[in-house]
Amino acid sequence: MSVTADDIRDRLSTDFEFYAEHCLKISTKKGELKPFLMNKAQKYILSRIEMQIAAQGYVRMLLLKSRQIGGSTFTGGYYYRNTTLRENVNTFILSHATDTTDALFEMTRRFHDNCPDELRPRTDAISFKRIKFSDLDSSYAIGTAGAKNVGRGRTIHNFHGSEVAFWPDAEEHFNGVMQAIPSGNLAEGTCVILESTANGQTGKFYELCMDAISGDNEYELVFVPWFWQDEYTSPAPDDYEVPTEDLEYMDDHNLTRDQMWWRHMKRRSLGADWRFKQEYPATVMEAFQTSGDESYISPELIAQCRIPKGDAIIEDDSMPRIGACDPAGTGDRIGFCWRQGKRVFDVTYKNNMDTQVIAQECVNYINANKLHALFVDVIGIGAGVYDRLKHMGWGHIAKPVNVSGSAVDLSADGTHRYLNKRAEVWGRMREDMEAGPYEIPNLDELAADLMAPQYHYNNSRGVLQLESKKDMRKRGVSSPDGGDAIAMTYSEPVNISMLHGIGESVKIVTEYDVLNF
Repeated sequence: MSVTADDIRDRLSTDFEFYAEHCLKISTKKGELKPFLMNKAQKYILSRIEMQIAAQGYVRMLLLKSRQIGGSTFTGGYYYRNTTLRENVNTFILSHATDTTDALFEMTRRFHDNCPDELRPRTDAISFKRIKFSDLDSSYAIGTAGAKNVGRGRTIHNFHGSEVAFWPDAEEHFNGVMQAIPSGNLAEGTCVILESTANGQTGKFYELCMDAISGDNEYELVFVPWFWQDEYTSPAPDDYEVPTEDLEYMDDHNLTRDQMWWRHMKRRSLGADWRFKQEYPATVMEAFQTSGDESYISPELIAQCRIPKGDAIIEDDSMPRIGACDPAGTGDRIGFCWRQGKRVFDVTYKNNMDTQVIAQECVNYINANKLHALFVDVIGIGAGVYDRLKHMGWGHIAKPVNVSGSAVDLSADGTHRYLNKRAEVWGRMREDMEAGPYEIPNLDELAADLMAPQYHYNNSRGVLQLESKKDMRKRGVSSPDGGDAIAMTYSEPVNISMLHGIGESVKIVTEYDVLNF
């Protein structure tokens, strides 16, 4: 059977990899004009797009990536095809900086100028970073974040946010552009791709990614690690030996000596391990981190404590089962956790609960995990949760914690070590983690919580002060609910002879004394 022009056009409209190879030209890093042959990362991004389209008919994607994996090239080419093979389609690209905007528009012009004649649509004009395809009544426009009202006043069907973590006034730009994208029953056929390298634990992009991990928005987080790039390798000298502390990293990600040598040289050029992890992350947790000088609990320490995927944390019945609940009002996260000694077995996040429902969830959590104690933060809504638990007959298990209250731990000279109870329990937790071995669940959301708070020493009193949640919000960082919950389990010693359930005794085994406090 012969292949007709319509057959070819149908394949071009449904098979982007085929379209890219035959219809798009890119400028390589060597300055050569070549067909767009997709790399591993780009093929993976395409597969996630196609899965979303099959499942729901539209795309909402957060693309967290390493440097120069071709995310913008892929999105530009994908949108050019969508815009030039369909009618009444408006595509808009928003970049973080003018030079990037210029480069993206130049790439789009290259796609258009080298598109096969039989597929290249007629244009009315090409100016002001906008191409209008007159016969299709479609358009392709590019703008720079920072310009007032950019992206407003038009319907957008394809939107690409480039380096969103570096947008100035990201919240305003995001909200403005998203109002122009059809939603609900009109969302079918639309595509939103927000891509960026990380920029610490702050800003709109970080917030969107954390919400996507916890299932609190409509976006899918797609991560692309550095070692997927074929060019991120370099022949290792014969005498190069991978450092012992890097062997686990090498094994976890199935890396070669040449890849490890490239990593070694890149880390040296960047001057700091944390900067390499942010620019060239191997995991989501590595991407969203601050430097060891900024974060109270370092990313390296958290990585040491995370249990590898598939491994189980082993219970020790000689130790009390200590839980905590960090309550929050409707719309905010509620953190639950429990641990035995240096093992944190579970960290769970819940949303949208009132005082009565949170109290019942506490009871369920106590029973499910046979807890000997459950510490409850009684600031704000937590006071009502604790009162409800007492009224329900669980006052012997539920223990109130006022995290803004006074600290009791003293230094060798008899002076206080911490500004308040919150700093104290985080300090006890960190000391326990540093003493090792310590085990926490392998959850990116938890790792982000643990490394979120910064710290300083109070000038007037010389004590350690943990960054307040108010100051964290100013940086665009969410409340570290999972980290707060684990820290609260260090509020006071727990005697394992406490009753578990109402009228149910637990055999006295030992008394638990954390860090001799």
